[in-house]
Amino acid sequence: MEIKVSITYDVTTPESAEHGDHADHGFYGPGGWKYSIADDDFQERVKLVGRQQALVDMTPDPAVFESVEDAVDFIERDGPFESGGEWLTQVDPSGDRAYYERGEDTRLSYHIDADPAVKAEIIAALV
Repeated sequence: MEIKVSITYDVTTPESAEHGDHADHGFYGPGGWKYSIADDDFQERVKLVGRQQALVDMTPDPAVFESVEDAVDFIERDGPFESGGEWLTQVDPSGDRAYYERGEDTRLSYHIDADPAVKAEIIAALV
């Protein structure tokens, strides 16, 4: 059994919240690296290769697990979560330095690529 887990993020600032939008969003990679799909670099890449290829280029490799327990252990460190049906999103934003200094809320979402029964088991264990 192979379970792949990809992580996306969104950042909401007080200003972006006033407009009902996010200040930034994209993919979250190993080591906490953020790969924005809302910045000018991404838009330039879209012009060169098209949106679909630009997304493929910006997406870090997913984390791969062989068991439900390992996938749950990996994901649960950032909980609690709510289910988006096909993914899990943090209920509370991470309280990092940007949150305390600038009021930026960063939420992570975990996207699970696995057999539907396995995906449902993981989501049920975390919600």
